[in-house]
Amino acid sequence: MAMRTPGLGDRWLAGERLSGVAFAVHDRVTVLDGTHAGTPGAVLLLLAVAPEPAYLVALDGGAGDVRVRQSALRPAA
Repeated sequence: MAMRTPGLGDRWLAGERLSGVAFAVHDRVTVLDGTHAGTPGAVLLLLAVAPEPAYLVALDGGAGDVRVRQSALRPAA
């Protein structure tokens, strides 16, 4: 689940849009499934791009930070 391309995470943090990566740093999202389903939060980091993008998401209300795959997130309303 590594980035596989040196500097990719830094480029993403700098605001570069990457192919297949739907969310940017600080984007507001809602978790769709699992223990935290329905919980809103903000994207902190891009953790992996393959086989599916995964992010570190800071959950609202001090619920902590969780690793969430892209398919388990949607943009917050």
